[in-house]
Amino acid sequence: MKHSLLLVFLLCTASISLSQDRSRQEGTITRMRMTDCIAAQHPLMDALSGNRGVMMSAELCPEYVLVTNSVVYVIVGKGSDQLVPLAETTFFRMQHNELLIRIDDAKHESRFRVKQMLLRPEWERGQQIMEAAASTTLRQQVDGVVLVNARQ
Repeated sequence: MKHSLLLVFLLCTASISLSQDRSRQEGTITRMRMTDCIAAQHPLMDALSGNRGVMMSAELCPEYVLVTNSVVYVIVGKGSDQLVPLAETTFFRMQHNELLIRIDDAKHESRFRVKQMLLRPEWERGQQIMEAAASTTLRQQVDGVVLVNARQ
């Protein structure tokens, strides 16, 4: 009886540890910029407290682009002190509407709000369109400078 209980216990702990490993995902943070902080998630609480949907003071929060194999996340930190190293493989997990990242063996995970989620092919297509528009603008500016210099 003791052996069968021990076997059941070991099987349960093994299955729990495997399920926890699957919840962890891997991605690379490719871009960071400072933006306005996202207002609280509960508009009713804002209305009751008198905030009326006003953004959090003049504080800027980091916004990151996290690229995985199939999905691209745009995430925003809750404060200006939530900094994550760029161009490194990052392990993260989702919990409710937040993305949790453990940074460099920290005791606690940093919580980020998910601002946007895109399928990776859709995001790559958008990036190509933005790059094409930027190169066209750059060519027009260079052509304008060349024409001005040629007239002089």
